[in-house]
Amino acid sequence: MLDQVARRVSSAVLKSLERYVRRGFLAVTDRPFSGELVTTPQSSLALGSSPRILLLRQDRIGDVLVSVPVIRALRRTYPQAQIHMLFSRKNYGVRQAVEPYIDQAWCYDRTAMGAVRLLRALRRARYDVVVDLMDNPSANAQLVARLSGARYRVGIRHVRSGLYTHAVPLLDQRRFHIVERIAQLLLPFGIDPSQVPLDLEYQLSEGDRRLARERLGPSERPLRLGVNISPRYWGRDNFVACLRWIQNSDPRFEVLVGGAPEFSQEIAAIAAATGARVIPAAASFHEFAAMVREFDALLTPDTSVVHLGAAWKIPTVGLFHQPLDGSTLWYPYRSPHRAVGHPDGVAEVPLGDVEQAIGSLFAECFPRGAEARIAAN
Repeated sequence: MLDQVARRVSSAVLKSLERYVRRGFLAVTDRPFSGELVTTPQSSLALGSSPRILLLRQDRIGDVLVSVPVIRALRRTYPQAQIHMLFSRKNYGVRQAVEPYIDQAWCYDRTAMGAVRLLRALRRARYDVVVDLMDNPSANAQLVARLSGARYRVGIRHVRSGLYTHAVPLLDQRRFHIVERIAQLLLPFGIDPSQVPLDLEYQLSEGDRRLARERLGPSERPLRLGVNISPRYWGRDNFVACLRWIQNSDPRFEVLVGGAPEFSQEIAAIAAATGARVIPAAASFHEFAAMVREFDALLTPDTSVVHLGAAWKIPTVGLFHQPLDGSTLWYPYRSPHRAVGHPDGVAEVPLGDVEQAIGSLFAECFPRGAEARIAAN
């Protein structure tokens, strides 16, 4: 018992120390941006043909997925580069999304000792440039960028961009998708983001897909709808009513329900109330993504599933917390979708609005009498 108490106290002390160090670092180094503001594609960085590039994206899973177009463009421009990427424990499991384009994945475990070990390793790597892929200020990203020892530090200009040597403008969040906002980071590398493909992707092998089909099992219906349950919860009553409506209005669809492990009881209850099947639990995010690939349509709150669907152009109805300031949300990018939101959160999204969105999207993407997409894929 005393050992457990000691460990808890030690952990709390280390976390407090970490927060203190980060706040102190930012307070000391917070200063107006004085580097080069890059607004057009130009080779502002003196890089050779094989630079060492460190990418920072230590936030959520969806943030990694929307960063793939930038990473892909860098790899195609610098095929001989060493491209490394820093993840957090929260999103390290999605590293396979970018594995085709990076050489090494680092994981930041958000402890004081872990940070020290990581920074030592990063300095030994002798990076030429660090790229902060986040469009919001991050204390951890600022700390890593400054202490990495890299000659160039590239990021989006925001209230804490004083540590960057090169910055790009933050595009209007009410007009530009997150994919387009972070694509501006290509400008200092001489890459015009308007001239490179920005569609999302998530690569799977045929073996990945075969295993996913085996796990999902056969279906007697021509189409499959995947329903994702997450902490951004719409509510059991809403899901049950909506799924019953779908089953009655369009019996072509088999409905499968899955989602976050902590919602397993809710998932089981919704499945029992509607006769839907439960999506099998996945051992990894990659395994989960492969099962998502097998669906013909998706109904999901604003989670990484939105971006997986966009990677494969799967028609998606997304439930969003609609901000009052009109900010452009993280909708499925360049992919068929309907977005339904409410200023007070996903739980308040009206059932009728969702049913209308589903009916409209299905009429557009799955006209009566058309062959199922799954047969073609």
